Amino acid sequence: MKVVAVYNMKGGVGKTTMAVNLSYLAAASGQRALLWDLDPQAASSFAFRVRPRVAGFSRKTFQSGHVLAEAIKATDYHNLDLLPADFAYRKLDRLLDRIGKPERVMPALLATIGRDYDTVFLDCPAGFSLLTEGIFLAADTVLVPAIPTVLSLRMVARLMKWADRSETPSDLSVYFSMVDRRKMLHRRACEWSRAHPEVFLTAQIPYASVVEQMAVRRMPLPVFAARDAATIAFRAIWTELEARLQRRAANSPPRDRWTRMLRAAESLIARLEATDWQQPWDPSRAPSVRDGDSRSTSSHDGVARATSTRVDRGPKAGAARGQDSTAAEGVHFVHSFDTDEHDLQRCGYLLELRERSGTLQIVAARSGSDADQADTTRRTQAQIDGRWATEILSGAMSPMTALEHRLGRSALIEALDAVIGGRPLRRIESRVMGGESSALRICAHR
Repeated sequence: MKVVAVYNMKGGVGKTTMAVNLSYLAAASGQRALLWDLDPQAASSFAFRVRPRVAGFSRKTFQSGHVLAEAIKATDYHNLDLLPADFAYRKLDRLLDRIGKPERVMPALLATIGRDYDTVFLDCPAGFSLLTEGIFLAADTVLVPAIPTVLSLRMVARLMKWADRSETPSDLSVYFSMVDRRKMLHRRACEWSRAHPEVFLTAQIPYASVVEQMAVRRMPLPVFAARDAATIAFRAIWTELEARLQRRAANSPPRDRWTRMLRAAESLIARLEATDWQQPWDPSRAPSVRDGDSRSTSSHDGVARATSTRVDRGPKAGAARGQDSTAAEGVHFVHSFDTDEHDLQRCGYLLELRERSGTLQIVAARSGSDADQADTTRRTQAQIDGRWATEILSGAMSPMTALEHRLGRSALIEALDAVIGGRPLRRIESRVMGGESSALRICAHR
């Protein structure tokens, strides 16, 4: 049996959302899963349509665990059971204090209620208490949702310091929750966290309305939005978490793990605090294409720069060797975006980022509508700055986000959204156009 606790000192950061979706995904993968709703607010119990009550709950409940085992209810989903919350859980700390040696209670209880399951998930209440200490001693891994801000990361660092002092045996994995990529701070924190895989999971949960719909529908997200980007992110976290649990079973953690993890977290915090978020965009960091080999490189903050590999201009190419190709009169670049299934192309739409003579534009249109620029139902465009262009080309910002931010909602943007259907966009090709609008080189990104 494995025990996964979803915990944060602060409430409202997505603990219950993660616990509900992870337990469902584990059960859907064939595991026998149990979710224990330890929060007196009973959000997980509500999500699974189970009454939040444990009959006969008292101090003696924690001495054997049989009352808790009898309170386990089946959910509507195969292989997934729920131990519901009870409002009496607000007294858990007082009960644990009276029992004495509370560090032994949670491991013993989990051994009793979890003996018939492959994985037990704990939806933990916010705050820090004797219950928290018992959970850290009983869990194989503690999964910590963190909003990508300095204050949230400082909480993570504080938690690591306590884990080091208490010599907790649990692993700790942090993931970013409620990520809003319209905010530069969120984007940078997510990008820079990838340099610390010993602390941060790769997948990140977006701030999306479809996640909030779980409370209305009272269903796990994969049940009603299986193809949504948020659902894909939850699946990715479950995949990463399973891999970490397997590594834990095969190898003992290094002795200096907390020191290394704390150093990584503090490094990210320092980097975010030292960044001047009001600093204007530096044109020297803009994407560029030069003659010869120009492979994609990364700037200091991990944003990709180059977009092409070679530009072949024919017989006269040698005359301009070593000079920036953007200086050539009439030369411009067109970067096309679409879904993996090419839904926009299939439905007769195009979405492009165009660079020409120092001007950067996002263009959305029905295919073949360039001539009819006055008809905004068939073609629209918005000028952006170089910083946004860098974000879009690196994949940190969707071109649809930039277009909507500049122009607001329109009939054409709504039509594009309907075709995209929430699926991620990617750059499918970049073209270098000559003075007579002929494509000199097509660089596919597949």
